[in-house]
Amino acid sequence: MTLKINYFILAIISFLQSCESLAFKEHLVGNYYLVASDDEHQLGLGYHTSEDEDTFGEIVPATVFAVGFNENYFILKQHPYIFAKPPKTNITNFYILRNQKSFNFRTREGVYGPLTYDQFTLKRHELGIPDSLSFNIVYKDLE
Repeated sequence: MTLKINYFILAIISFLQSCESLAFKEHLVGNYYLVASDDEHQLGLGYHTSEDEDTFGEIVPATVFAVGFNENYFILKQHPYIFAKPPKTNITNFYILRNQKSFNFRTREGVYGPLTYDQFTLKRHELGIPDSLSFNIVYKDLE
Protein backbone atom coordinates (compact mmCIF):
# COMPACT_ATOMS: atom_id res chain seq x y z
CA MET A 1 0.00 0.00 0.00
CA THR A 2 2.79 2.48 0.81
CA LEU A 3 4.33 1.75 -2.60
CA LYS A 4 1.08 2.87 -4.31
CA ILE A 5 0.97 6.01 -2.18
CA ASN A 6 4.62 6.80 -3.03
CA TYR A 7 3.92 6.42 -6.77
CA PHE A 8 0.85 8.63 -6.42
CA ILE A 9 2.82 11.33 -4.59
CA LEU A 10 5.63 11.10 -7.15
CA ALA A 11 3.11 11.47 -10.00
CA ILE A 12 1.56 14.56 -8.39
CA ILE A 13 4.98 16.15 -7.80
CA SER A 14 5.98 15.51 -11.43
CA PHE A 15 2.73 17.02 -12.68
CA LEU A 16 3.09 20.12 -10.52
CA GLN A 17 6.69 20.66 -11.61
CA SER A 18 5.71 20.40 -15.27
CA CYS A 19 3.06 23.11 -14.74
CA GLU A 20 5.50 25.49 -13.10
CA SER A 21 7.35 26.81 -16.10
CA LEU A 22 6.41 28.25 -19.45
CA ALA A 23 7.94 27.20 -22.74
CA PHE A 24 8.32 30.87 -23.66
CA LYS A 25 8.10 34.14 -21.72
CA GLU A 26 9.23 37.53 -22.99
CA HIS A 27 8.63 40.68 -20.97
CA LEU A 28 7.39 43.60 -23.07
CA VAL A 29 6.59 46.44 -20.67
CA GLY A 30 4.88 46.80 -17.30
CA ASN A 31 2.90 43.63 -16.57
CA TYR A 32 2.58 42.63 -20.25
CA TYR A 33 4.34 39.53 -21.55
CA LEU A 34 4.37 37.28 -24.58
CA VAL A 35 3.85 33.78 -23.20
CA ALA A 36 3.43 30.21 -24.45
CA SER A 37 2.77 27.28 -22.18
CA ASP A 38 4.01 24.35 -24.28
CA ASP A 39 5.28 25.47 -27.69
CA GLU A 40 5.70 28.61 -29.77
CA HIS A 41 2.37 28.13 -31.59
CA GLN A 42 0.65 28.92 -28.29
CA LEU A 43 2.27 32.38 -28.12
CA GLY A 44 -0.19 34.97 -26.88
CA LEU A 45 -0.22 38.29 -25.05
CA GLY A 46 -0.59 37.83 -21.32
CA TYR A 47 -0.91 40.07 -18.31
CA HIS A 48 0.98 39.15 -15.14
CA THR A 49 -1.63 39.06 -12.39
CA SER A 50 0.16 37.92 -9.25
CA GLU A 51 3.46 37.35 -7.49
CA ASP A 52 3.55 33.82 -8.95
CA GLU A 53 5.95 34.07 -11.90
CA ASP A 54 3.91 31.71 -14.07
CA THR A 55 0.42 33.18 -13.59
CA PHE A 56 -0.66 35.17 -16.62
CA GLY A 57 -4.11 36.14 -17.82
CA GLU A 58 -4.61 35.87 -21.55
CA ILE A 59 -5.49 39.08 -23.38
CA VAL A 60 -4.75 38.11 -26.99
CA PRO A 61 -4.87 34.38 -27.75
CA ALA A 62 -2.42 32.36 -29.83
CA THR A 63 -0.80 32.61 -32.24
CA VAL A 64 0.63 36.12 -31.87
CA PHE A 65 3.45 36.61 -34.36
CA ALA A 66 4.02 40.37 -34.49
CA VAL A 67 3.91 43.10 -31.84
CA GLY A 68 4.60 46.79 -31.59
CA PHE A 69 4.08 49.05 -28.61
CA ASN A 70 4.70 52.49 -27.21
CA GLU A 71 3.76 54.21 -23.95
CA ASN A 72 0.07 54.28 -24.96
CA TYR A 73 -0.77 51.30 -27.18
CA PHE A 74 0.08 47.79 -28.30
CA ILE A 75 -0.60 46.60 -31.84
CA LEU A 76 -0.54 42.88 -32.58
CA LYS A 77 -0.92 40.45 -35.47
CA GLN A 78 -2.33 37.02 -34.73
CA HIS A 79 -3.24 33.82 -36.56
CA PRO A 80 -6.15 31.84 -35.07
CA TYR A 81 -4.95 28.73 -33.25
CA ILE A 82 -6.89 25.70 -32.05
CA PHE A 83 -4.97 23.46 -29.66
CA ALA A 84 -3.10 20.58 -31.33
CA LYS A 85 -3.66 21.98 -34.84
CA PRO A 86 -1.38 24.29 -36.81
CA PRO A 87 -2.22 28.00 -36.71
CA LYS A 88 -4.45 29.19 -39.57
CA THR A 89 -1.78 31.25 -41.31
CA ASN A 90 -4.16 32.14 -44.13
CA ILE A 91 -6.07 34.33 -41.62
CA THR A 92 -4.47 37.33 -39.94
CA ASN A 93 -6.28 39.13 -37.14
CA PHE A 94 -5.19 42.48 -35.79
CA TYR A 95 -5.52 43.77 -32.24
CA ILE A 96 -5.09 47.13 -30.58
CA LEU A 97 -4.70 47.34 -26.83
CA ARG A 98 -4.32 50.33 -24.57
CA ASN A 99 -1.13 50.12 -22.52
CA GLN A 100 -2.63 50.35 -19.02
CA LYS A 101 -1.13 49.94 -15.54
CA SER A 102 -3.89 47.45 -14.69
CA PHE A 103 -6.14 45.26 -16.80
CA ASN A 104 -9.77 44.33 -16.12
CA PHE A 105 -10.36 40.84 -17.54
CA ARG A 106 -14.10 41.09 -16.93
CA THR A 107 -14.71 44.19 -19.08
CA ARG A 108 -11.66 43.87 -21.36
CA GLU A 109 -11.80 47.66 -21.68
CA GLY A 110 -9.20 49.01 -24.07
CA VAL A 111 -8.97 45.84 -26.21
CA TYR A 112 -9.98 46.15 -29.85
CA GLY A 113 -10.00 42.94 -31.85
CA PRO A 114 -9.94 40.65 -33.55
CA LEU A 115 -10.01 43.10 -36.44
CA THR A 116 -9.52 42.78 -40.19
CA TYR A 117 -6.75 44.87 -41.72
CA ASP A 118 -9.26 47.52 -42.85
CA GLN A 119 -10.92 47.65 -39.41
CA PHE A 120 -7.47 47.86 -37.79
CA THR A 121 -6.41 50.75 -40.03
CA LEU A 122 -9.64 52.64 -39.34
CA LYS A 123 -9.49 52.08 -35.55
CA ARG A 124 -5.82 53.02 -35.46
CA HIS A 125 -6.62 56.32 -37.18
CA GLU A 126 -9.64 56.88 -34.89
CA LEU A 127 -7.47 56.37 -31.78
CA GLY A 128 -4.70 58.63 -33.13
CA ILE A 129 -2.05 55.90 -33.10
CA PRO A 130 0.92 57.26 -35.07
CA ASP A 131 2.28 55.52 -38.16
CA SER A 132 5.66 55.49 -36.41
CA LEU A 133 4.32 52.69 -34.17
CA SER A 134 5.24 49.60 -36.16
CA PHE A 135 5.43 45.85 -35.64
CA ASN A 136 9.04 45.84 -34.42
CA ILE A 137 8.88 42.36 -32.83
CA VAL A 138 8.18 39.74 -35.51
CA TYR A 139 8.49 35.98 -35.15
CA LYS A 140 9.22 34.94 -38.74
CA ASP A 141 8.74 31.23 -38.03
CA LEU A 142 5.16 31.93 -36.85
CA GLU A 143 4.29 34.38 -39.64
